[in-house]
Amino acid sequence: MENDTGECSVLVVKDKEQLKTYILQELPEDKPVSLVDLVLKLRLKPQLLLAALQSLVASHHLRVARLRSNGEEAETVWLARNEVAEQELATAGVGDWSYSPQLVAVRQRKLAALLGDDARGSILRLLRDGQPRNLAQIKLEVGNEELPSLRNMDQVVELPDGRFTLKDTALGKAEMERRYQQLKLLKERQAFQEKKLKEIFIDGNVRLSRGELAEALGGELLPKVKFPILRLISGHYAVADSPAAWEDTAQYLTRNGPLTMDDFIRKFRIHGTLVASLRAGKEIHPFIILPDGKLTTVTTIEGKAELARREMGKGLREKLEEIYRQQPFFTLGQVLEVPEQREVATKMIQAAGAYRIYINGVGLWASPYPHPPKVIVQELKRLTGIHLEANEGQDIVPLTWLASRSMSVSEAADRLKLGEEDILNLYELEELGSFRLGNSTRLWRDEVKTIKYRPDLHKIVKRAAKLTTLEAADLLDTTPERVRRLVREGYINPVGEIEAENGRLGILVRRGDIQAIKERFAGIEHEWSLAAKQQRREAAQLSVALRKEKPPAGKKRPRRAVAAPPPLLGQVTLDQFQEQAVTAALAGRNVLVAAPTGTGKTVIAERLIEAVIAKGKSAVYTSPLKALSNQKFVDFRNVFGQDRVGLVTGDISINPYAPLLIMTTEIFRNRCFSEPEGLQDVACVVFDEIHYLDDPERGTAWEESIIFAPAHVKFLGLSATVPNIQEIADWMGEVRGEQVEVVVETNRAVPLAINWLNSEGIILDEDEAREYIEEAIRKRSQERKAERVAREMARELARAEDVEQGNGRWKRRGARRSRKPIHRH
Repeated sequence: MENDTGECSVLVVKDKEQLKTYILQELPEDKPVSLVDLVLKLRLKPQLLLAALQSLVASHHLRVARLRSNGEEAETVWLARNEVAEQELATAGVGDWSYSPQLVAVRQRKLAALLGDDARGSILRLLRDGQPRNLAQIKLEVGNEELPSLRNMDQVVELPDGRFTLKDTALGKAEMERRYQQLKLLKERQAFQEKKLKEIFIDGNVRLSRGELAEALGGELLPKVKFPILRLISGHYAVADSPAAWEDTAQYLTRNGPLTMDDFIRKFRIHGTLVASLRAGKEIHPFIILPDGKLTTVTTIEGKAELARREMGKGLREKLEEIYRQQPFFTLGQVLEVPEQREVATKMIQAAGAYRIYINGVGLWASPYPHPPKVIVQELKRLTGIHLEANEGQDIVPLTWLASRSMSVSEAADRLKLGEEDILNLYELEELGSFRLGNSTRLWRDEVKTIKYRPDLHKIVKRAAKLTTLEAADLLDTTPERVRRLVREGYINPVGEIEAENGRLGILVRRGDIQAIKERFAGIEHEWSLAAKQQRREAAQLSVALRKEKPPAGKKRPRRAVAAPPPLLGQVTLDQFQEQAVTAALAGRNVLVAAPTGTGKTVIAERLIEAVIAKGKSAVYTSPLKALSNQKFVDFRNVFGQDRVGLVTGDISINPYAPLLIMTTEIFRNRCFSEPEGLQDVACVVFDEIHYLDDPERGTAWEESIIFAPAHVKFLGLSATVPNIQEIADWMGEVRGEQVEVVVETNRAVPLAINWLNSEGIILDEDEAREYIEEAIRKRSQERKAERVAREMARELARAEDVEQGNGRWKRRGARRSRKPIHRH
């Protein structure tokens, strides 16, 4: 379609079928057409045109080919209607004609550029008359709504009123001259502002508001001024990386809290000098680097606390230097003046290169300074009781001396030609002396050398081996259940646990213990047999007594309705007394909790222990019974992990260096007396069932533990409801020298329920017990009826026998008459 000016107009197509019809109408019936000519003729969007052409080719309305003309290497896409003769198709070029839509797939961007070049030429021809036109006029006269951007055409210039003309016209030249003068004036103003800014901000502490800056510059700040000025967070302007800009950054940190180093660099990277100093660990006032690596200022709560910690550490540093020089080994008790210094002192000691060691259950710090070997040996004997020998020699670092006198488990295994597990078994049997260095176990070199030449070494190793209950049962020729019973009744001590295939934990025992009890096992089994017979005899007597009782007569009492517990709604939250106790314990106070059984006292202990372990410290959980300690050991391993929980009782020690140790109260009392240095890392002790203080025989263990525990240890006492809980708290506060917070809960969360135990050892509720009793009465009634029938039948049978024997006796001649049966004479 052409308009009056001879330019091609654009067809507005609203339907795809209409578009295909229009394409077929525009294609000639007697000759093929190239795709480029068709695009320039139809002037449609390439994506619409190509989609319609592919549809026509696929439906066999058009044929397509990629042809190569004479002398040309590039292929051109040609289209033809089905009516075009073969001779005409051959004149277009060399190639095969087909109905393949893929041949029409060409780059749409190339066709769009072709249309754009054609449109640019139309625009330039239109504007050559020197008459300016706006965009709407150009679209109307060109006859194309899809025009390229006029502002991107080099020959076209936009006038201030929004009209367009060519640059070589009179109006275009005048506009170019105006722009040149405007740009020149802008550069002069930029140079003036750059000079003025250097004069204003020659002092890095200057900060100006927007109005003050505009007044000093004679106008608003130009965007392309080459001067490192920036708008601060407060809205003022200052030089980047200057003290004034740093002060604004410090105010931001004060308001918004500490930032990590990465966040600070990301937000304030323009302050290069400040960022480089803080990244290198060099603080610039008022910025301060916290121990966790975050940045804050000295005016924040975190900053003030860090300054107080550093001030506290100044005196500690001098005291530590003196201890390093005088003593090869020391404890925190020699360093600390107040318990609050513990965390600071520990970090300073670790930074100085000192290491924590455990010898004979005593925790010590090894000095990083060299000392004479004789002094090292004397201090070890004084602090741990261990006897070592040392010759005169040069001063040496204590840790280096210990390393030279010891070896690792793997080295000992290589030296003795044994497995590492065998070495650990010998260490647990105390056949080899050892000490702990960090997380590793070190064995004394002299003891390894001594045991190597013992003739019974392999017997000791075999005796120290650990067996499962199944392996132990094979040695005793019994069942694994009886081996577990030996452990439960204290005949054998367990030495560890192992995870079975079903996921349950199994018990490990020592081979030597099994061999030692093998001779006595027959007697133990005999005792078990006698005990079982006695139990059966007592059960039988009880059963007979119950049978003699008359069953209840009359109308049955209706069964008591048992209401189902209410469903849990929403997230489980702590009760008020639990929150109060947890808050007080985490604040570092001694707490005494009295609540009924089942109200969740253990949750309080779990929260406290979790916080203590997170700070890198240790905790102790005491209980009055070994069985309860074993149960808590299993429960807490599921909560905190196997590596973090240990068990220490009178006959077993599992993971004794764990951050959470579970033990009986008597064990903790003994440690307070014999190894107080080993409690330096213990932050809190949980006394379960603390009401045992009232026990006349064992109550002294709790009293002595509270009295003689180190001063830095905090207590959490868990008790059942007792009437004089406040009196106990007052006594504890008097002994410990600080107030004890009492938390009392009277509401019983778990109601008491009455259950019954039948003769088979099964626990029954009321309904099940009634059914069991009714069934037992019915069975007993049937048994008695059967017994009566059997007795009657026996009497009848005996009577019949008597009659038969009597008839035979009467038939004999000469015999004396008698009324008694023959068998009664």
